[in-house]
Amino acid sequence: MSRPMRARGKLPATASAAHIGRALLSISALTIVIVGAGAFLLSYYFLHQLTEGHLRTLISFAASESRSAIEFRDTKTAAEILQSIPKDEGITYAEIRDASGIVLARIDARADGWIGRLAARVGNERVSQDVIVEGRRIGDISVEGGSEPMLRTLSGLLAWFGFGTLLIAACALALARRYTRRFTQPIWQLREVVKHLIEGRDFSRRAPPSSLAEVEDLRSEFNVLLDEISLRDHLLTQSNAALRRVAYVDSLTGLPNRAMFEPALQKTIEACDRNRTRACLFYLDIDAFKSVNDNLGHAAGDDLLSCIAARLRAWRPQETTATRIGGDEFVVLLSPLADAADPELILAELHAELEVPIRHGNLVLHPSTSIGMAIYPDATQGTDELVRLADQAMYAAKNRRYEEGRVTRWQADAAAGGQAASSEWIKVDPAAM
Repeated sequence: MSRPMRARGKLPATASAAHIGRALLSISALTIVIVGAGAFLLSYYFLHQLTEGHLRTLISFAASESRSAIEFRDTKTAAEILQSIPKDEGITYAEIRDASGIVLARIDARADGWIGRLAARVGNERVSQDVIVEGRRIGDISVEGGSEPMLRTLSGLLAWFGFGTLLIAACALALARRYTRRFTQPIWQLREVVKHLIEGRDFSRRAPPSSLAEVEDLRSEFNVLLDEISLRDHLLTQSNAALRRVAYVDSLTGLPNRAMFEPALQKTIEACDRNRTRACLFYLDIDAFKSVNDNLGHAAGDDLLSCIAARLRAWRPQETTATRIGGDEFVVLLSPLADAADPELILAELHAELEVPIRHGNLVLHPSTSIGMAIYPDATQGTDELVRLADQAMYAAKNRRYEEGRVTRWQADAAAGGQAASSEWIKVDPAAM
């Protein structure tokens, strides 16, 4: 709709009072049509009621006359009773039956084809009455008809009503099409803009110009409001993204944090229950990480954490979800765990991935990690228990590694000409593990 209006240029704005007046004229004509149609339908209803009442009077008379014919099964007399019904009553079907359902006489003057079907739907009424003698039912009589007199009456009404209705409707529709469209078209265009805004959050559409002064003012103010909403939506989207990142993503490593891990773990457990699969949770931290911070500074510790996080993110990215729980502790959720997979081999693979040396300035760090493992549902049936078991397994592994002397160490990078002290002389406290 908006393209033709743009092609003609901006239309001069005029008052809409004249358009409203002409629209009311169209509505008046339409009201006449509706009232006329209602009057016609009401007339049709009362004619039906009159026809039914007349047929009941007629069948009551026929029932009283046919008692002896039914009792003696006199088919000739029964036929004479039906034939005595006047032709102008419009009876198209009638029959007399005895108590056993045997038809003694029948008249069938129903028209074939669409004329008969039309008469049956529009004007015919069918009534039946039992024939009672001394409290005993000896038969029944059925009559159908009434369409001919009704249609004669309705035809006259319909002719006058149709002519007047068509004349008024033609005038009303012509006026409505000409003036109502001019008045309502801008409203519909504005509605389309609002619809796209609500359903598709499309802030790029704008309401087109209108020839109505009031609508043109509304359009201008609405477009200004859309510009303001578009700007606020953009700022709100950026703000929500930043808040979501702060709430669910660790700022140092870029990994999900504990707040995101807990619902992710719950969904994984539900998927395992639903699909009857397994999941493996690895709980790990960096051995002697406190010694790195104390001796090399927090910048080196942050660099080590970021490198470990990057390796966790790159390790089996389609199967795992890595999370920084806090400090130097991380969890890795692997799901689904194949039935034929060996968790111990996977654990060794993860160790090898994380303990590759890291360069930091003129130092080479040799990270050491303690990793605990728990498998769902083999080891537990709950999420909290799964995390607790993995945490316990991690501390058990840490004690073994301490006894074996496995801690995070560093040494000078000879290729970079570094002269930094080696960590070989540093005595690691078990609390720093």
